[in-house]
Amino acid sequence: MNTKVRGALGWSFAERYASLIVNLASTMALARLLTPQEIGVFSVCAAFVTIATVMRDFGISEYLIQEKDLTVEKMRAAYAGAIAIGWGVGLVAILARHPLAIYLKEPAVVDVIGILALNFAILPFASPAFALLNRNMEFRRIFIIQFSSSMVHAGTGVLLALNGFGFRSLAWASVANTSFQALLLLFMRPTGTLLLPGFTGLRYVFGYGSYFVLSRLLEVFTRNAHEFLIARSFGLTAVGLFSRALGLLEMFWSNVTSAVLRVATPVFADQHRQGADLSALYAQSTALMTAIAWPFFGFVALMASDIMLLLLGPQWAAAGPICTVLALGLMPTYLHSFGPNLLNATGNVAKRLRINLIYSPVHLVVLLIASHISLMAVAAAWIVSNLIALALYMQTLRALFGATLRTLLGPSLRSAMVSAGSIAPQALVAGLCHRYELPLLVGLLLTGGVGVIGLVVSAQALRHPLAGEVSRVLLHLRNRVTS
Repeated sequence: MNTKVRGALGWSFAERYASLIVNLASTMALARLLTPQEIGVFSVCAAFVTIATVMRDFGISEYLIQEKDLTVEKMRAAYAGAIAIGWGVGLVAILARHPLAIYLKEPAVVDVIGILALNFAILPFASPAFALLNRNMEFRRIFIIQFSSSMVHAGTGVLLALNGFGFRSLAWASVANTSFQALLLLFMRPTGTLLLPGFTGLRYVFGYGSYFVLSRLLEVFTRNAHEFLIARSFGLTAVGLFSRALGLLEMFWSNVTSAVLRVATPVFADQHRQGADLSALYAQSTALMTAIAWPFFGFVALMASDIMLLLLGPQWAAAGPICTVLALGLMPTYLHSFGPNLLNATGNVAKRLRINLIYSPVHLVVLLIASHISLMAVAAAWIVSNLIALALYMQTLRALFGATLRTLLGPSLRSAMVSAGSIAPQALVAGLCHRYELPLLVGLLLTGGVGVIGLVVSAQALRHPLAGEVSRVLLHLRNRVTS
């Protein structure tokens, strides 16, 4: 990684965790100001709007990031496309709010979706400029915009809830967040990007976007289909257990993986424009990611039951074994986690759709078969599905870049050895903690601490790229302290 990429990652992680702290504080406050019924009304509406949001962006942000020859005409076309799609989806949301309220037997849905639909009118003026900041890897500006908007969102929600706005306070907080973000982007957008919409080149924008949005819709549907199958076969209690187990693992995705992936697409696109060897960059990025992810999932696989007991209580103990199997099943995904970003960044979004058209039916069939066996079998289905996804991405990337499997995954073999150097002592310490019945928190801290030490020592001994990055961070911190 060069200095620019390291800086981008630093600001991306800073934004993610700063916003997490703000959101956590506001969530705790709102939980005391609003009733579960009020929060439930907003949550249902937010879920509906989230699905619409997938359609709203229509891949226009990714189009702007990956486009090799980004002319003024193409930027104007992107603005026109964003307005057309955003306003169109907003209109559909407004028209659908009454039928949805009737279906849910909740009149408040009409008001909440009506308020949230305002976001679709505002976002088209902000999202293209935001995409251009990503393209230029100006993550310091993105940090300022995102963190400031999070503060506005949290402050508006709490202030309105204190003044009796109830469930509407969350909806208006979302609009305040979007409006403030659009206002900031007027001043912080890249130079020369305050443009009027245009129609020249619009077909290229929609051409890229159609493949992207179909792929995203397939991914969203596939990622949530298990809940319906589990509910039908094992009941809602099983859905809750499975959801908690998967939710624990998704914390790593939300707080680590997503912060990296948001930087990955503009980095891949920038290197593609410069004619760099993307297969080597993919291999190096994957090696760094797996060296971090695999020890974490190994820790969760070993300590899942203890984590569930400590965080959620004994009523969720049955989710522990499910979480263990899911942790093992998610490990292969980090060998192809950069695959979608690489395909988007190089304009090969149609290939991403082709992979999803094969993977999604296979995953659903595997889940359907597993749902007739047991809940643990459903968790184990992720192992099968993710290995199939890995094979599909490797086949596509090999053909696209003319690379061998050894080129793409060779550096990650060293990650496997580094991970073993972290997970093996974790397993030993976890066994001793369980044998001597140490307190849960003590056991988790000891096991996790040994895992971190094992990771650092193994990375240094095997000269893994992660060791160099850790050394750079420590040197930077030491220099800052000294100065």
